[in-house]
Amino acid sequence: MKLPLAVLLFALCLYSFPCLPQDVFSVPIVDKSDAGAPFEVSGGATLREFALSNQLDWSWGEKVAIRNISDKKILLFVATITEIGRHSVSSGHRRALGDGPTYQLEDDRFFSDKLIEPGASLVVRDTSPGAPDSACCIDPLAETHEPSAEYRLEFAQFADGSIFGDRAKAQGSLAIRRTILRGLHQLLESYEQGGEAGFTKALGNLRSGPTGSGPSPSQEEQPPFFTTAICRQILGSYDSDGTRAALDKAQKILKIAEAHDAVIAPHPQL
Repeated sequence: MKLPLAVLLFALCLYSFPCLPQDVFSVPIVDKSDAGAPFEVSGGATLREFALSNQLDWSWGEKVAIRNISDKKILLFVATITEIGRHSVSSGHRRALGDGPTYQLEDDRFFSDKLIEPGASLVVRDTSPGAPDSACCIDPLAETHEPSAEYRLEFAQFADGSIFGDRAKAQGSLAIRRTILRGLHQLLESYEQGGEAGFTKALGNLRSGPTGSGPSPSQEEQPPFFTTAICRQILGSYDSDGTRAALDKAQKILKIAEAHDAVIAPHPQL
């Protein structure tokens, strides 16, 4: 049996969400940070929706930037962006259909000499609505509300060691910081004990991860050193320029971290 062309085209269009008539909402970002936050946020989100009977397809995109409005350099920050759609929570769902994810934004520059300077701006999200989420069921007769996008700065650590916000929100970032410091010290100890050959062997163990001959990461290391961006930078230097370049990279990164630590050390430990 041949289906009419109009039916086939509708089915194809239904599958390829972008060609359907959509509701598109421009959603300004609202700053929910506590008073005295060192960042000013700007931008917003875009929500696309298509409802067919009681089925909802939706997709979010965000273009959000922050600016350091304090008079101090910022070493670390933790923030969230939460997207709330137009529909109420329905039975059988933990969150409302049409809601976006909550993004956890973390930026730790403890191992970099490029801190967030006073007046500097930083793009934290730059995406467009993409492949839609799809779920059932909404009540097409129920009232809807305006969508919203909320930004909240949860924690910031300044270069002088002073802080803003809730220390507990930074525990994950600070645990990674400790893991990287431990990994850097172990790498450089391998050089002190075994020279370039020992250092090269340690790099090989890191590359092979927990299945290699190197020591297994402790259960407390989340994530382990070999998965961090700092470790990948050092391995990248080795791949492109050899052992000496990787050693110089590791020593430079550790020196920067120790310089930051010397400044923030008088403040209470996080």
